Parts: sequence; C-alpha cells; structure tokens
Amino acid sequence: MREKIRVSTRSRRAVQRAKKSGRSTDLTTKGMAVHAALEPSDLLNRHAWLFRNGWVEESFDEIENIEDVDFRIRDERIKELRIDALTEIYAQRGFTGILELSERGEATWVIGLLAASCLLSGPELQELLRLAFEVILDDKKEIHSYKILVSSALQALTDEGEREKIIRGVSSDLSEDDIARLLVLAPFGKATWKLVDALGEAAQTSYWREVTPDWIRDSDAENNEAVERLMRAGRYRAAFSCVRFKPAKLDAQILFRLLSAMAQGGNDQPGEYTLEHYHLEKAFEHLDTSPALTLTEKAGLEFAYIEALARPWGRRSGKYGIPNLERYIAEHPEFFVQAVVWTYKRRDGATDPKELQVPPERAKDMAERGYKLLEALQHIPGHNDLGELETDRLAKWVMTVRQSAAELARTDIADVCIGKLLSCAPIGEDGVWPCEPVRDVMEEFQSEAMMSGTHTGVYNSRGAHWRGEGGDQERELADKYRKWGRALQVSHPFVASQLLMGLAKTYDHEASREDIEAGIMRRLR
Repeated sequence: MREKIRVSTRSRRAVQRAKKSGRSTDLTTKGMAVHAALEPSDLLNRHAWLFRNGWVEESFDEIENIEDVDFRIRDERIKELRIDALTEIYAQRGFTGILELSERGEATWVIGLLAASCLLSGPELQELLRLAFEVILDDKKEIHSYKILVSSALQALTDEGEREKIIRGVSSDLSEDDIARLLVLAPFGKATWKLVDALGEAAQTSYWREVTPDWIRDSDAENNEAVERLMRAGRYRAAFSCVRFKPAKLDAQILFRLLSAMAQGGNDQPGEYTLEHYHLEKAFEHLDTSPALTLTEKAGLEFAYIEALARPWGRRSGKYGIPNLERYIAEHPEFFVQAVVWTYKRRDGATDPKELQVPPERAKDMAERGYKLLEALQHIPGHNDLGELETDRLAKWVMTVRQSAAELARTDIADVCIGKLLSCAPIGEDGVWPCEPVRDVMEEFQSEAMMSGTHTGVYNSRGAHWRGEGGDQERELADKYRKWGRALQVSHPFVASQLLMGLAKTYDHEASREDIEAGIMRRLR
C-alpha cells in the first residue's frame, strides 16, 4: 500500500491531461502522512522498494514534473539511493543482510553489481561470495537468487586479475567439481577458460556441460574458440546460440562444421537453445558467400535444414531459400529423381534398387524431407554461365529425369513434379507466359501429367490474397491466361489448350462461384 501511494494511481497520460486542463495533481497532505506512517520498521522491508524490480517505478512527484524528467539523471539518483540503502544494510546487518535482501524481489543482479563495484572491498566481496556460494552448494535451499548475485558480482569486476584473485579466494577450500560450478557463474571468456583448463578432465567436462555461453563482443578469435570448445562438448545448439547475432564474425568453415554437427543432434537438453529462423538464415547467407566451401557442401547443408529453409513463401518474398541446393539439382538431375523416390511409391509395386532405398525407420522422415524439397524448388534448370535459360539444356535435364523415373515406375508423378517446378517460369520476351524455353520443352514432351503439375503450381502460387465482393479478380486472371493461350494456339497448341486455356477455365469457374456466394450473402443481409 505504501508503494502504491508513492507512485500514486495516476498514469503518465492522466497527469499530462490534468496539467493541460489546469487541475491540481498535488498529493494530498493526508496521503503524504499515510505514506510516512506506513514506513516499515524492518530495515530490509524499508528498502525493498528499491530492489523489487530492475526498474524502479516513478514516484508521484516525478510524474508531476514529467516534462522536466531527465532519465539519465534519474538513473543516477536511483543508483545513489540503492548504494545508500546497501551501505546502511551492510553497516547494520552485515553480509547476512545483503544475502537476505538478494532473496527478495527481482533485482538481485543489481545488488551483486553494486556490491562489487561500489560497496565492498576485495576481501569483503570475497567473503560475501563465499557465503553465497556455500548456499549454492547446499542443495536443500533455493539457490537461484544466490547464483545471480555471484554471477553479477563477478561480471562487474572488469579487472581480470582482481576477478581471478577473488575466484581463487572463494574456491580455496573447494573440490574441483565445486570450483567448476563456481566458474560456470564467472564471465564467459578466455580468462575463465584458463582457470577451467587448470582443473581435472572430469571438472572441465562438467564446466562445459553446464556453462551458459554468450557472445564475446571484443574478440572474434575468442568466439571461434568458444564454438570449438562447446563443439567438443557436444553442445552444438549452445555454440550456435552464442554467435547467432553475428554469424558472419565466425570463420565460415567452423560455422559449416557447427551447423553440420547441429543437424545430427548433440548433448543439449530438449527445449534449450532453440533455433530461430532469422538467425539460421543469416548463418546460411554467410556460408553462401564463402569461397572456402564447395557447392556440394553448401547444398548438402541446405538439405539438412530443408524443414527450416523451405518455407512456403520461399525466395519469392526475398527469403534465403535453398539457392545452392537448387543449383546442385540443376547440375545433378538424379538428386531430383531421388527426392521423387523418397516421396512417392512405385506404380508397379516392385522394389527399388538398393542404392535408392532407405532404412525402414527413416522412410517416413525422408518422404517428408523429399516432399518439402520438391515443393520448395523454384529455380528452373537449364541456365548457362551467363544466367540465360536455354531450351536444349532444360530439355536435356527433363529428359534425364523422365528416363530415370520411367525405370523406377514413377513416370507420371515425376512429370507432375517437373510441371510444378516449371510453373515458376517467368514471362517470355514476347510478353507471354511461360517463357520461350519452358513452353518449347512443354510442347516437345506433351505430357498431360506435366501440364497438371504446372496447373497446380500456378494455382497454388496465388496464395492468400485480398479480395472484394464477387469474382472480378478471377475473371481478370481468366482473361489473362485466355489471352496468352490465344497467342500460343498456333505455335504451341498443346501448351495453349492443356495449360493456358485450362487455367482460364478454372478461374472462370472460380469467378462464377464467387459471384454466386456474393449474391447469397447480399440476400442474407
């Protein structure tokens, strides 16, 4: 109640409105008297408001003078109030008072920081941390606040020599395993690792299994070393977490080994150091620019992370996608066939060659991965070194895939998958879709299954969209494809009739359905 009176029930916006309207916002004399009367007699309770949270709520008088508040000055004032409070507590209650205060509220890190930087001398700080660590070693007590206290105090010691002296003093009578527990709370960096390296193998293993890594801002070499050490401990996700904000600072070959190992699992606990799509994309962008890695290595790693990289929106919206894997498939059509084999069964019920089979326990996983790959492909094979799509190159790639698929009793489904890929074709130089090389190849093979796959790919590529009432949007699409179909009905009659006119018919049907639905909704209203 006393804290509520201090900050008042008035919001910042309410005070601003009151000042503009000319109404008084002074705290009443009675309110101030109640605030004074409610002052706790217990020393810790009296100062608890300063350490309840990291941010101290503004008092009524600060809100009253809102236009004159300088938050930097206010922060310094709050810091001085906290130092004075800790000084009084230490003078009257000693180390016990500081430890008891650390158990209350959510600002234990502030207590540790101020104790190390402003309040206690070296021997005094050493004794405080020794007492706190004794509580940590007592598994019967709640130790989280004490861990924060020790960690924040050690973080506040910027002089590495002084910090090492404090750590050695606190750990003088401890076993190696307990020293490792103490070093876990020390700043994550080379100075701490030097102390870890002086321990036995078991204690070192314990440290690297338990430590919470962090990005080291001032040293790329230290970050590389941190990743290497965490990798040796099998903590691959933890290693990535400490470089995730700036993966480009990490050596590309180390990052490649890290991501490769991370795809295989590791010793991190489930739910810890979860991967975020944005950070993973940034890491792949760094690897993509590295000349030290081959196309095969980059493509293999992208396939390992196909579930994260092959998003429905793909590269069309500027996302990273799977560019190296697409280039690899353009050069190796047999991998496209392999994905088809993983995803779809043979039509004749026979058994695939041994080199194309996967263990039964992995069949479901590989089927899902193969499907995601086939759905994610958008780069049409057949480009030359200048990036130009050539008919002969594309036709050769399609022929290779179709022949291999025919030998594996998957001709139709392979054509459907090829058709979905060809649906990503751009508009041709004559302003007609699909572009000349793609329409030439489609006309050459004249596969209805391929046209079905292209039709599906085009229809699905529309995705979510804004729409008005009725089927005007669908009629515009129908007219567009009908116009292109008429333009190709002489030179490419199969493409015109099977694909373009088929799309026009589909959107005509969609337009009619939307018109009927709009009419029903109008009558209901």
